[in-house]
Amino acid sequence: MDTHSTGSDVEATGAKAPMGMAALVGLSAAEVKHRRKRQEAAAMLLLWSALVLTEGTVRFVLSRPAEDLTPANRLSSAPPPLLRFFGALFECIFGITGILVGAGALLFNAHNRMVTIAFLVTQTVMSWFTFIIYVFLLPAYKSAFLTKPVFPFDSISESRAFITMGILTSVSLCLALQGGQFAMGLSLLAYQAPPGKASETDANKAAIRGVFWNGNMVLGGLSTTVAGALLLAAENGGAGRLDSTFGAPPHVGVFPLMTLCVGLVMTFCGGLGMLASMRSNLVKAHIIYSAVTWVYMYLNFTIVQLGATRPAAPTQAAAFHSGLVLLTALIGPYFSNQAKQVRAERVAAQ
Repeated sequence: MDTHSTGSDVEATGAKAPMGMAALVGLSAAEVKHRRKRQEAAAMLLLWSALVLTEGTVRFVLSRPAEDLTPANRLSSAPPPLLRFFGALFECIFGITGILVGAGALLFNAHNRMVTIAFLVTQTVMSWFTFIIYVFLLPAYKSAFLTKPVFPFDSISESRAFITMGILTSVSLCLALQGGQFAMGLSLLAYQAPPGKASETDANKAAIRGVFWNGNMVLGGLSTTVAGALLLAAENGGAGRLDSTFGAPPHVGVFPLMTLCVGLVMTFCGGLGMLASMRSNLVKAHIIYSAVTWVYMYLNFTIVQLGATRPAAPTQAAAFHSGLVLLTALIGPYFSNQAKQVRAERVAAQ
């Protein structure tokens, strides 16, 4: 039995149709397109939510929930374990609820606007909490209570500058993950309504979203470029392989020059995407270049840098980074291509 809201499937006929291709019988071309867009939004929400849940699950285990979360002897230089625990728990929750909403709409044609609204409201509150704790608070504690420089720097001020670049890159990657989940939920909500103003408004925002999310890639690229430059200029740094591991997540590894180069690649990709969101003739080049950028990001943030560390880097870092770089590289070209489709439809309608 369908659980979606009235008018969200066979809007023209008012009758329930079975799931699958048979449900398209009797629908106009506009209604078929509307349904396809809803399924696409549900699929994207499902993808984003699965990777959110992956990150949340690893973080939850690492928060050590079986131990004392409010120790009386906690050092002032250590962040409260309870905050880490709740941040991870909340990420698991909005990952699970996102999967349920996305899978229900995509696979079973079971969806409801009020349920989606409830998901978006709770996701907003919990994701901001998680974002603040893991992106800002935890690295801020590390930076504030440094007692000696981190490798390969010879001063605390240089070390803090490097940690700050790690925070800014984390903002970019985690915003693409958690903010991207919210964006896909908004698209699903728009296409759960009957064809009309809501879905048209969502489509019209594609160019703005393309500029924003590609600008987010620029932020990640610039901060990564600066991180690489700091590593190259450090007293114990250099262009070759370092003797020890540098670490200001997500910048973890032994190859400073690779960090610098991937930052430049990311910056150019984001800049190209911002232009492609406004100019359709650049979209194809942007999609191709985004695929190349994703591969390079994947190599830098996972198997090359992390695989080359001695002793081996924490295995959870590879699990985190592989999903983060995929969504950061995907969301920009997704919306720039959406903007191209909207412009083409406007021209065809004239």
